[in-house]
Amino acid sequence: MGRAMDVVRAVGKVQQATGRGARLSEVAAATALDSGTARRYLRTMMTAQDPMVRQLRRGTYELTWHAPGTGAQAQPSHWVQGQLAQCQVRSGHIALLFSPYLLSRHPLRICEGRAWGPHEPVIHDDIDIAPLEADAPGLVILAGQPDRARTRDMARTLERVRSSGYATSSAAVDTHLYIAAPVMRGSTVTGAVAVMPPRTVSASARARCIQTVMDTAGAMTLHLTGQPRIRIAA
Repeated sequence: MGRAMDVVRAVGKVQQATGRGARLSEVAAATALDSGTARRYLRTMMTAQDPMVRQLRRGTYELTWHAPGTGAQAQPSHWVQGQLAQCQVRSGHIALLFSPYLLSRHPLRICEGRAWGPHEPVIHDDIDIAPLEADAPGLVILAGQPDRARTRDMARTLERVRSSGYATSSAAVDTHLYIAAPVMRGSTVTGAVAVMPPRTVSASARARCIQTVMDTAGAMTLHLTGQPRIRIAA
C-alpha cells in the first residue's frame, strides 16, 4: 500500500487497540519511517482540503474517519505485481499501480504498487495519495466515474481520456511525467497503471511508454475479468 495509507492504518490500529490517539513514535515504528517523515505524512493529511487526520495534542493524532482495512491489508496479487515489474522493464521507467478511494468528499487515488527497477526510489507524498483531478493516474479513474457538475475544461479533458484510452500529465516530481491507462472490470474502472519517464523523453520513447502502459493495463483487465479492455464509459 502507499506509505500515506500505511500511516493512516497505523493511526487507526492504535485507536482501535487503545481507544486513544496515536503517538508519533508509534506511527513511525509501525510504518518503519523515521519520525520526520511520518510527521510530514501526518501534516499533509491534516492540511488537505478533506483532512483524514487531526492532531489532539503535540505528537498525538487520530483519524477523522474510520480507516478502511485496519485489520487485514489487501495487496495486489503476485500476478499483477509481476505485470507491473514487466511494465517497468519494457518501458525502462518507474512503473506504478493506483486504486481509487471514492468514499472521501474529495475522491482520491492511492499508489498501491511500485516497480523501481534500477531507478532510485522516489519519496513524495503526492505519489502516494492525491485527488483524482491532480494527475494522469487520477484522470483515467475519474473518466470512468459518472459525470457530475464539472468545468468545461475538465469535461473536455475527460472526453479526450475516454477517446484515447490513456492520459498524460506532470508527475509529482517536477522533472518527470505520468503516462497512465485504466485497469477495468467490465465497464468499471478499478485502477490505473502508470509509468514515470523524465520530461526530456523523446517522442519515440514516449510513444513506446504509451503502448507499454496500455498493453499492461489491457493484460490486467483481461486477467481480472476474462474480457479485453473496452472503451472507458462515464
